[in-house]
Amino acid sequence: MGDRENQSISNLGEVGGADDRHTASDAVWLRDRALAATSSGIVIADANAPDFPIIYCNPAFERMTGYCASEILGRNCRFLQGPDTDRTTVANIREALRQGRELQVTIKNYRKDGTAFWNKLSLSPVRDDSGNLTHFVGVQFDLSERIGVQEALQQANDQLQTILEAVPGTVSWVSSDLRYLGVNQHLAKLHNLPPSAFIGQDIGFLGAGSDFHSFVAEFFAGDATEAVKELSAKVKTDGGQSAGHYLIVAQKYDRGKAACLVGIDITERKRAEEALVLTRKALESSSDAIGISDAFGTHIYQNQAFSQLFEWETAQEFKLAGGIATVFADSAVASEVLDTVAQGYSWSGEVTNRTKSGKILQVLLRADAIKDRTGKIIGLIYMNTDITDRKRTEQELRQREKRFRSLIENARDIIVILDEKGFCRYVSPSQERILGYPTAEVLGKSVFELIHPDELPMVDQVFQGIIQMPRVGLGLAEYRVQHKDGSWCVLEAVATNLLEEPSVRGIVVNCHDVTERKVAEDQLLHDALHDALTELPNRALFTDRLGQAFARAQRHPSYQFAVLFLDLDRFKVINDSQGHRTGDRLLVTVARRLLTCLRPGDTVARLGGDEFVILLEEIHGVDEAIAQAKEILKTIERPLYLEGNKVLITASIGIALSTDKYQWPGDILRDADIAMYRAKALGKARYEVFTSAMHTRAVALMHLEHDLRESVEELNLNYSILDFGCGTAAENSPMGEIEPKLEHPKSQFAPFKLECPFTVYYQPIVCLKSGSVIGFEALVRWLHPERGLVSPMEFIAMAEETGLITPLGLWVLNESCRQIIKWQSLNLSVGNSPLTVAVNLSARQFAQPESIEQIKQVLQETGVDTRCLKLEITESVVMEDGEAAAAMLSQLRELGIDLCIDDFGTGYSSLSYLHKFPINILKVDRSFVSRIGETGENLEIVRAIVMLARSLGMEVVAEGVETAVQLAQMRAIGCEYGQGYFFSKPLDSEAATALLQRSPKW
Repeated sequence: MGDRENQSISNLGEVGGADDRHTASDAVWLRDRALAATSSGIVIADANAPDFPIIYCNPAFERMTGYCASEILGRNCRFLQGPDTDRTTVANIREALRQGRELQVTIKNYRKDGTAFWNKLSLSPVRDDSGNLTHFVGVQFDLSERIGVQEALQQANDQLQTILEAVPGTVSWVSSDLRYLGVNQHLAKLHNLPPSAFIGQDIGFLGAGSDFHSFVAEFFAGDATEAVKELSAKVKTDGGQSAGHYLIVAQKYDRGKAACLVGIDITERKRAEEALVLTRKALESSSDAIGISDAFGTHIYQNQAFSQLFEWETAQEFKLAGGIATVFADSAVASEVLDTVAQGYSWSGEVTNRTKSGKILQVLLRADAIKDRTGKIIGLIYMNTDITDRKRTEQELRQREKRFRSLIENARDIIVILDEKGFCRYVSPSQERILGYPTAEVLGKSVFELIHPDELPMVDQVFQGIIQMPRVGLGLAEYRVQHKDGSWCVLEAVATNLLEEPSVRGIVVNCHDVTERKVAEDQLLHDALHDALTELPNRALFTDRLGQAFARAQRHPSYQFAVLFLDLDRFKVINDSQGHRTGDRLLVTVARRLLTCLRPGDTVARLGGDEFVILLEEIHGVDEAIAQAKEILKTIERPLYLEGNKVLITASIGIALSTDKYQWPGDILRDADIAMYRAKALGKARYEVFTSAMHTRAVALMHLEHDLRESVEELNLNYSILDFGCGTAAENSPMGEIEPKLEHPKSQFAPFKLECPFTVYYQPIVCLKSGSVIGFEALVRWLHPERGLVSPMEFIAMAEETGLITPLGLWVLNESCRQIIKWQSLNLSVGNSPLTVAVNLSARQFAQPESIEQIKQVLQETGVDTRCLKLEITESVVMEDGEAAAAMLSQLRELGIDLCIDDFGTGYSSLSYLHKFPINILKVDRSFVSRIGETGENLEIVRAIVMLARSLGMEVVAEGVETAVQLAQMRAIGCEYGQGYFFSKPLDSEAATALLQRSPKW
């Protein structure tokens, strides 16, 4: 140190003139004294000499390093470095010296005696008036004490863990859902299991006693943060198991979400004493200041941390000073804490304490009562944690870092850190779960190699934007990344440029896997645009493609397309007879066949039911559309086998060709539909090309349907259909469901109103044996206000389709019954039997169970003799569902009404059903009678029907008798009754009455 007295900072440069030297000398002397007095080590190095030698050091630097000035001056500071000095830090110091810039680092050095010390080095360059670098000033702060404290804290934590593992009792960490988070080796060995086998298991999985399970459950359910309880347990012995006791000490942590449970076997006193000693050691090793009082509040124990925190060296000294109440700065808080714990409750919160010397502390206090197994309070425990700003900040930083790493390592999303060229420097473990690559395979690899080629330009553009905008998060829309197995995953990402952030120095990318969501979205979109049964496009998708074709046709006049509207023939018969499952399979098969007929670019869609529609793109005239329709018809007509049955199906197709006359895409679809219905009307199993005449006819039918609705509604309102339970058409009939009356547009016709829009005509039925009229068939006629009398051929089918036939049929029944009553009042002679009237029962009426009650009401209202009423049902209606038809017919027969099968021979009668039906009369269809020639050809069919009827106990009516020859032939084969123009055309009620009064004979 001798040289140190003569060392002066004036050695750094020359002083000016003589007059200035005295002043400068004083200033230098003062600076020397200041540098000598500071506690920070200061050195000055020559920036221009080789290896930057030290030319000045202050006494603090000598004390810090243990070297004297003579051993320091002229040397480079690296002589202080040891073998474990961080090489990167050393390289940073050298680079700062080379560049002549400031630097701050923390470095581990060694003193002259070989002991290590940590110091913080602040390096600053010194320049002359011309800006030339002349010296470096190094200021060093000794950090050894602070770093030592941190190392000691870590060592204490390690020691605590070692102690807990050394505890002979059981130690377990349990979550609030009563599952093990971990156990010590002692507990694991008791059950011959590794500690890892406990993690995640319910605490009762090894058959723990109910007392233990209840204790833990109640502990988590309560507010207490600590609890002690003695529990019974089964203890393993050489002879098996014996009863024993464990003292369970429980303490919550992690805000009550978990607890540490220490179980001490106290079966034997020695073990109890050993457990107490070990517990005492654990408490002594705790960083919390822990104090214990007896049941009367007398202080009996404190650990070392308690003594250090509150400055009372012994428990005896603290007891004499007044005990725990002494440290509270607020006596009211002290009373609250002590009263709460004395009552057996826990108390936890932040309090203000005072040490022995009067120093004020902010302490986190946790106080609880210690109870024996009977619940008696035997002591009080106080755990105090010093929460000064420094400790709290350090603890929060450690927790934050731990929490951040845990979040990153366990995140569901992929966290990637890239360098400025896109190479991976870090990837979270979730990457392997999502993309399948081992972490080592991804690190150092360019992420651009995994991006789908179609998305590379977009991803590269975003990446360049990230490079140009530091600390700004940029979103990356959906892009595809290749999975390890070769498939493609869909990701979304947010990337932030943190290349300039010292703790990161990279581009952080947070990637979220949306593959499942994307698949679900695609599936939802597919389901929304496709038919669920056939997987064909539905109406929505077809409408969109038709709109696109329509738009192309408007842009390019030469472009032409066609729409084919296809409906299966007799599909309802197949569906009803063989079941909906077979019907669905038929629709799927037809859909597949239609796909085989399409050209690339064409579209086939299912609109619903058995309706399909086809869009033919880029055709060259109607001939091409017709050829396509013919191919489709031929393909559909091929036999197919469903459920072991051979099924034959045909279709009707309507064709509409695009023209410049169409204003909306829906118009061409409408016209194809109209053409399809025309094809059905002309015999089915064919195609028809739309013409303007079809549209005119469709409009006329629409007007006719409208007028029919109005007429039926007028019938309901004015002729008391409500009287026999039918209700108004607008309320109870199918037509009311289709279109309420108030919404009907006014007809453009109707210049006058008739008294009744409908009338009933009666066609005589003649007994062929006597030649006399024995009854009539009631036939409805519509008196249209504009067209006059409308043929049933024009409106009956329409009434059936729209449901208007139900109220209309009931009205005809009602009128016919009333007419029977009128004729009976005239006492007209028609032979030995009463005069009868046959009324047709429509297919819709026959299918409705409520029709029986409606017919009953008509009979009650009119009072007609049921022997005078006959009901006619067509053969096809009866045979559609034999079991249901038999039940319906039986109910009608129970009313005393005779039943007729109309149009017999035109349907598909099953003899196995026919004999089960309670039928009285068969009516031979006029088509068979009209084909009989004068020589009697084709007579055998009618003869067979007559013989069949007789064998079943039925009578026969021959319809369509128009000549004397036909009459003679019917009589010759024994047919009982006849009906036709030879006898009379249908007559109104007055003409029919006059006919009865004349009583003609044939």
